[in-house]
Order: sequence, then structure tokens, then C-alpha cells
Amino acid sequence: MKQILLYTVLGVLCIFLSCLAINYDYDFFARLIVGEQFIEHGILPYKDFLSYTPTHPWYDHEWGSGVVFYFVLKYFGSAGILFLHAILMFGVAFFVIKIQRLQRHSYPVSLVFMSIFLILFAHLNPNLIRCQMFSFFFFSMFLFLLEHYRKYNSKLIWLIPPLVVVWNNLHGGVVSGLGILFIYLIIAIFKKKNWQQLLYVFCISLPLLVINPYGIKYLAFLFSATTKNRKYIVEWWPFYAARHWLYYLLPSLYGIYASFVSIKKQLKLKKYDVVKILLLTITLFEGLAHVKLLSLTIITAAALCYKEMSHAFLKYKTMLKHVEKSLYAVIIMLGLSVPLFSPTYPRAALYKFPLYEVEFLKINNIKGNIVVPFGFGSYVSYKLYPNNHIYMDGRYEEVYNDKEYEALRNYELAEQNWRDIYTKYDTDILMTKKTVDIYEVLKKDKEWVHLFDGRQCGIFVKRDNVKKSYIEPKYNLEYYKQSMFEGFFGNNLRRKVNDQ
Repeated sequence: MKQILLYTVLGVLCIFLSCLAINYDYDFFARLIVGEQFIEHGILPYKDFLSYTPTHPWYDHEWGSGVVFYFVLKYFGSAGILFLHAILMFGVAFFVIKIQRLQRHSYPVSLVFMSIFLILFAHLNPNLIRCQMFSFFFFSMFLFLLEHYRKYNSKLIWLIPPLVVVWNNLHGGVVSGLGILFIYLIIAIFKKKNWQQLLYVFCISLPLLVINPYGIKYLAFLFSATTKNRKYIVEWWPFYAARHWLYYLLPSLYGIYASFVSIKKQLKLKKYDVVKILLLTITLFEGLAHVKLLSLTIITAAALCYKEMSHAFLKYKTMLKHVEKSLYAVIIMLGLSVPLFSPTYPRAALYKFPLYEVEFLKINNIKGNIVVPFGFGSYVSYKLYPNNHIYMDGRYEEVYNDKEYEALRNYELAEQNWRDIYTKYDTDILMTKKTVDIYEVLKKDKEWVHLFDGRQCGIFVKRDNVKKSYIEPKYNLEYYKQSMFEGFFGNNLRRKVNDQ
């Protein structure tokens, strides 16, 4: 009964934390476009049809996520997306608890500990839903299956090959699952203990990566994407970057502390768990080097280091029991407050998406090729295609070449050759953030006319294309909430894109 209560309260906490996420990820709309094409028309785009710049074949390692997102949105609305996020978050917590209970002489699972973990996890994933949530869920599941096998030589390990197929078609993070499987295999071979089944599972799982819409060519893309240097993509920066360190400080300290107390105890007892040491070291290094991967760090730390971390607070045991009892009531009260967050409303953030700017282009029927900030591309496509083709969006390595990204960066920083953005590529409209250097440059430029300023961006068109008058967009946030998913690809305005 107590276990059921614990899981129920954690489920309520996951829903509450999901309600606090007021934004969608920038690329959420690109995912919906793929999902819509697959579900409504039975096709999967292999070539880009949204942009006007040179692209390579479209290897979408997140295509399955797009299908899930579109399906949930179509049949359950925006509330369904919220609950999907909460379910995946709860799934991560569920497997973390299962791993904690596998530890010998482990302390009872603590609601306080798991609440801290979930708050940090939600802090690392502030957008309502992202494809990588599937990877975090499967990573925690794989970690449980491998730990369960290590403890009990469990046949559950044979679930991994079919799960690899599913994970591989949802998100490219499947490489992290194969990575930890490889670690368990190598250590088992070194110790000459129960390694045969792990070898069979690994050898079966690896070739199963070719079961995807792109076949064996996808493997080359996956390797390229995994090893790509993303020095300009902020979520791939280290936690100590100037714009990151304060926001990511607590999750980083959590991972560092967990690794420290665990390894310290092993050194003291002179009894080394090499698998645990390797997993902690690798996930901590990756998480500190790339903040996008910090979630893997805290999942590993919470699952494998619970006993060591909880031991440090034994002297506060009585106080923690009182806190634990109070926390149940607090979380239930938070759950009762969920309706106040209007979870059935789409997330329409004024300072996240160019709502007014896109509406201005739409109601004034301003057509043509448009350069937009990197993150805004998928939203602009969802709303304005086929009247407007974008320069590029967040699909980055899936579709675009580095050369085009470099040109976009030079343009936004108003660096040398910034005019290449429209001299080398047939461009009609420039939508640029008001906070970047090029905005002020364009306001003084004789080739471009400044038409409109929204909350986020200014819009410029070529002087020859200026009309006599323009209609102002609505400035009512409720309107944008209600129309968040209206556009070329939404609300029965769908059209089959035949690019095969």
C-alpha cells in the first residue's frame, strides 16, 4: 500500500512539474510536420521541402517521435502532450526506484530524494516535450535491465534487442543505450562472469539499427551526428559556459557529489564496482561537457548512488521522516492546484515564438523565401508553408550543411560577407531578432525596408516589394493560444507533400 501511495504521489508531482513547463521546444513543430505527413498520408519525407537552401537527404532520427506527438495532439489535444511528458518523466522515476531497490542493504526509497531528483530533472528539461525525453526513458529502462541481469542473471536482458528497434526510430540517443550495454559487456568479459548472454544481446542489437526508414545509410548519418562538433549550439556547450553555469550548477553538483561519495566509499572498503565507476565517470564527463546530456548524469547518479547519498543524511533521519510525511500532503495539494494552470491550453509564449511577426506575414499575404533565426524555422514553416520557404531551422545535421549555418551566423553577427545570405540565396524576407547585431545594420541599409517590429523580431523586405499599407496583427495572447496549431499543416488545412 505504501509503495502504491509513493508512485501515485510521484505521478502527481510529474503532472505538476509538466504544468510548470510553459513552452514548447523550438523544433516541436518540425516534428508535428513529419508526424502529420506520416499519419495522414502514409509518407515520410526523404528530401527537404520546407527550405530553399541546398540540403542533403533528410535522415530524421526523430521521425518516430514526430508520429507520436502528432497522434497524441490529434486525438488528445494539447493536454495529451502535457500528460505524455508527465508519463515519460514518471517512467524515468519508476526505473530509477527499481534500480535503487536492487542495491544490497539499500535504504527505503525516499519521497524526499525522488522529489529532489524529479525537480532537477524538470529543471534540465524546461520545455514541455522534446524527443530526447524518449531517450531518457529508455536509458533508465536499459540501466534497470542491465543491473537486474548483473544481480540475478535475469532473462529480462532479452528485452533489449526489440527495445533497440523502437528506441532507434524514436531518437538517435539509442547510442547511449548501446554504450552502457557495451560497458556492462566489457566488464563482464574481464571478470569472466555471465558475459555470454550480454555478448549475444549486443551482437543481435547492433545490426538491428538498420531497421529504420533509411536502412543502412542511416548508420553513417548516426555516426556523423553523434561525433559532430556543435560549437555554436548552446545546449551542447559545457555547464561552465558563461551563460550556463548558474542555471546548471545544482544538477552538476548533484552528479559530482553522487560520484564523489560513491567512489570514496569504494576506495574506503577497497571493494570496487568497476561498472558503477565507469558509468558515473562517463555520464558525469559527458554531462559536464554538454549540458544537454546532464539528464543522463543525474539519472545514473540517482539510480546507482542512492545508498551512498542517503547514508550521508542518516544523522538527520528523524527530521527527514517528518519532512517525508509533510511532503506527501504538499504534493497532493500541488496536484489539486493543477487546474489553475489551464493544462488544456496550448503553450503560446510571447517571448518564445515570433507570434506577432508570423501573424503579420500571414494576414498581409507576404510571400517568398525568408531568413529567420535558427530556432524559429520550424514554427514559421508550420504556420506559413507553402507561401514561405525558410532558409533553415533546427533540424541542422538532419537536413542542412555546415556552410549554410556558418553563413547564417555571419549574417546575424553582421560579420564580413553577411550579404551572402541574400546574394548567394534567393531571399525575399528577413526576420531577425532585435537583439542581434544585424538588426541595427538592416535598419540603415538602403536595400531593405523595415516593415514591422514584433516582440521578438523585426521584419525587412526588399525595397521593390514594399506595399502602400499593411494590416497590424492581433495583440491578444488568447487568440494565439487558440490558434497555436492552426496553419498549413493543422486544422484540416493539410496537403500531401509528394517529394519521394
